[in-house]
Amino acid sequence: MSVQDAASHKQFAEENNLNFPLLVDTGRHISLLFGATDQPDGLSSRITVVIDKDGKIIKLDKEVNARTHGKDLADFFQSR
Repeated sequence: MSVQDAASHKQFAEENNLNFPLLVDTGRHISLLFGATDQPDGLSSRITVVIDKDGKIIKLDKEVNARTHGKDLADFFQSR
């Protein structure tokens, strides 16, 4: 999810061969709710929210390191 528009999401998904939808938050409502931004007109920080099958938030990571994030998530899921 990001605060960019649907067209930019579509381009990003195509360029990166993503097989899942990206959520659009141009109104910044979700970004404000999760603390990814504190500005109603600003960009969002990179965060990860993991939601389980019951809709419960099981992880909220506001200090994402893009270089290690894949491994960090794999470690998280293996530890559960």
